[in-house]
Amino acid sequence: MQSAIDSRLNDRIQAFVTDISEIVREAAVDAVQEALTGETGPRAATRGRRPGRKKRKAVKRVSRKSKGKRVRRSAAELEALSTKFLAHVKANPGQRLEEIGAALGIPTSELKRPVALLLEAKKVRTTGQRRGTKYFAGSAKAKPTRTKPTARKKKKRKATKRA
Repeated sequence: MQSAIDSRLNDRIQAFVTDISEIVREAAVDAVQEALTGETGPRAATRGRRPGRKKRKAVKRVSRKSKGKRVRRSAAELEALSTKFLAHVKANPGQRLEEIGAALGIPTSELKRPVALLLEAKKVRTTGQRRGTKYFAGSAKAKPTRTKPTARKKKKRKATKRA
């Protein structure tokens, strides 16, 4: 009876060793294939990850007209955007760049250069800073409001009146 059990155990051990050898051989072939061609096999996708963790989905990046290269806009394109921007600012003074871009259907990143050209030409003026910048047509600066005199100025005025 002992020899029958030993025989069955040896058969199971041999089957287990054969299975493990096959798995190691496949992993080695996948590693070599990946190193040589950059392609991955069916097992390479799950290697190195913890069980139960899902693979991240690849983010599809939106590119402009060509991949990886900057596209220079022509002077005519910049002029057209400047004209659209200026017309919108004249019709709707005091809006922020995000609001103007949304109304025109143009990303704010594409509006920055035409706006800079309009500011340089003094066709547009701004108030505020950063995201709070509001755009107005024309170059006239808003008149500063008169503030109340400080305590130091009041003392100077009183001293000059007495003398």
